[in-house]
Amino acid sequence: MPSEAQRLRALLILLAGTTLLAACAGRRARTSAGTATLPAHIDALPASGLVDSVVAPLQVAEGALAYTLVQNAGPWRSSVLELDLRCTGLVASKGAETAVGRRTTSALLAAQLAAARAIAAINADFFLFAPAGVPTNAHIEHGRVLAGPDSKPVLWVDGQGAVHMDTLRTRGLLRTPSGSLALNAWNRPALRSMGIVDARWGVPLDTAVRRRVYRLNPVGTPDDGPATRRGRYVLARGTARDTLVFGDTLLLHVAPQTTWAVQVGDTLSLDIGLQRLRDSVPAGVMHAVAGRPILLRDSTLTADVHSEGNAGFRGPNPRSAFGLSRDGRRAWLVVIDGRQPTRSVGTSLEQTGTLLRLLGASTAINLDGGGSSALVVRDPETGAGQLRNRPSDPSERPVGNALVVTSRCGR
Repeated sequence: MPSEAQRLRALLILLAGTTLLAACAGRRARTSAGTATLPAHIDALPASGLVDSVVAPLQVAEGALAYTLVQNAGPWRSSVLELDLRCTGLVASKGAETAVGRRTTSALLAAQLAAARAIAAINADFFLFAPAGVPTNAHIEHGRVLAGPDSKPVLWVDGQGAVHMDTLRTRGLLRTPSGSLALNAWNRPALRSMGIVDARWGVPLDTAVRRRVYRLNPVGTPDDGPATRRGRYVLARGTARDTLVFGDTLLLHVAPQTTWAVQVGDTLSLDIGLQRLRDSVPAGVMHAVAGRPILLRDSTLTADVHSEGNAGFRGPNPRSAFGLSRDGRRAWLVVIDGRQPTRSVGTSLEQTGTLLRLLGASTAINLDGGGSSALVVRDPETGAGQLRNRPSDPSERPVGNALVVTSRCGR
C-alpha cells in the first residue's frame, strides 16, 4: 500500500502527464464484494503509484471487463470498461429516426434491439440544447447519416468493424446539364455551405439558409450505401414551406453569391459520401459519434489538451473518453466522476489522456463530460442496466447520443 508521500508523488506525476507502469502479475486486488483475481495488466495498476486500488470488477460478457480505479490523493474515481474488440463491437445509438432528441445513456442502451446483444454504453458527443439533442458533429448509425461531420474529430467504425479516430469530411457532386456543383455538407446546413439535407436531419432550416434552398425530387429509388447516396433528381424551386424534408426528397442549400447555371425542371445526378480528411478514399462509415479533442496520438499527448476550449473546459471536470490500443484489438470506455470534492474532483484533459495511456491506449478521444458523463453496463445475470459511475447531476442526464458495445462471442 503506497505511503502518503508516494501517493502525492504519484499525483504530481499524473499532473505532469508521465506514465509509470510496473509488472506485478498475480497480485490480488480489493473489490467491493470481496477479493477477486484480475488480469495481470490491470492487477499491476496499483503498483504504478498512479492508482491506489482497483475495485468492483465485473465480467460483463466475454471480452468485456468493468472495473473502477480509485486515486485517494486526487481524489478521483474512474469507471472503466475494457474491451477485447475481437469479441465485442461498437455501434452508435441515437434512439430516434432523426438528429433531434435527448435520452439518457441507460435508455439509449435499452433502445438497442435484443438481436444486437448490446451490453454497455457510454455517452458520446456534445450536443445542442436548441434544437434539443442535435449532435455537434457526425452521427452515423448503420450507415445512415443523421448528422454530417464538421471540422472536429470523429470516432467511427468501418464495415469490417475496425475502429478509427480522425476527421471526416463530406464530398459530393451534383452533375447538371451545364456542369457540376461541388457539395461539402450533408445534414449539416450552414449559411456558407453547399450541401443536402434529407429526412434524417429533422431540424427546420433557419431563415438565412432557407433563402437559397431548392428541392430535389427523386427519379426512381436512390442508391444508398454506407454513408453514401447516389441518385437522379429533378430540380424544383424551394418554397417558404420547405423547412423540413420528408421521404426521399432532398433540400439543396446553396451558399450566397454562388453562380449556378441550372434551370428548374432539369434532371440532376447526385453522388455524395464521406471521406477521411487526409485522403480521397471513401471511408465506408457504418457507425460514428464524435468528441473533442483527440487526447493521444501514437501514445503521445496532443497539443490540443492544452489549447482546446477555455481553461475551465481543459481543467478538472467529470470526463468521458474512449481509448484504442495500437493494434486496434483493445479499447477502453472511461468515465471519471467529478464535482464531488470528497469523492472525485474530476480530471483535466491532460490527466485524462495520461490515464488512457496508462491503461494501454495509443489513441484516445475526449467525449462530452460534465453532467453528461455516464457508463452503463448490463448485469450479466439479470440483463438490467447498471450505472457504473455517479454523475455530477442529481440524476442521469439525457444526452444527444451514445456509443454502444455489442457482444460477438459466447451465447
